[in-house]
Amino acid sequence: MKYLYSLYVWFIVFTYFLILIVISIVALQFIPPKKYSPFFRRALKIMFALMFLRVEREFEEDIDLSRRYIYMSNHVSLADAPLFAVYMPEFITALEASEHFSWFIYGRFASLYGNIPINRKSVRDSILSMRKAKEVLENSNSMVIFPEGSRTPDGEVKEFKRMSFKLAQKAKVGIVPIGMSGAHTFNPKGKFIVSPSKIKFKFGKVITAEEVEAMEIDDLVNLVYTKVNSLHEYN
Repeated sequence: MKYLYSLYVWFIVFTYFLILIVISIVALQFIPPKKYSPFFRRALKIMFALMFLRVEREFEEDIDLSRRYIYMSNHVSLADAPLFAVYMPEFITALEASEHFSWFIYGRFASLYGNIPINRKSVRDSILSMRKAKEVLENSNSMVIFPEGSRTPDGEVKEFKRMSFKLAQKAKVGIVPIGMSGAHTFNPKGKFIVSPSKIKFKFGKVITAEEVEAMEIDDLVNLVYTKVNSLHEYN
């Protein structure tokens, strides 16, 4: 049964999602990403419904959406990016691995949508990407960043890298820690098999811009790691 479900899900991904991305590329030539986002999010929700994927959200406190934030979460599966596009409380863009921008069709979409490529193998390129992200945070919208840098192979939260925390301090924005649960069961890294799962986003209390700016970088990294780890309830 798992193999049949997996074939069905990958069929949905390679048909529905591909068609949606092509439509989006055309639409984004004429419509700003923030205005296009409600249609894109609704279309992705339909895709997740077709995949029988259950998603729920829980907030420890209300988030003041008049401010900009970096949403920081554990990174688990290929489904993370479209899930975050749908279930964040506001329009967000992301720092995304630079190799994704060379993917057939999707790379063009990612660029038009406003995501920023980051080359994790080059310090110089990473710094340039962080400068672009700082401009977005200061002038445009909130962002999502996965501070682990890559997907976890076993579902557990891995060590956080410091660069995104330096970005939060320089851009003078708060951090929203998020624990995402269930995505590893849905599709572990590097595996074809997809299993029915309930995805849960648990949003922790905001670490304000003032708190972020006042903390030593290592203390800030440890604080956010601890929060994300406690918000992550199951694999």
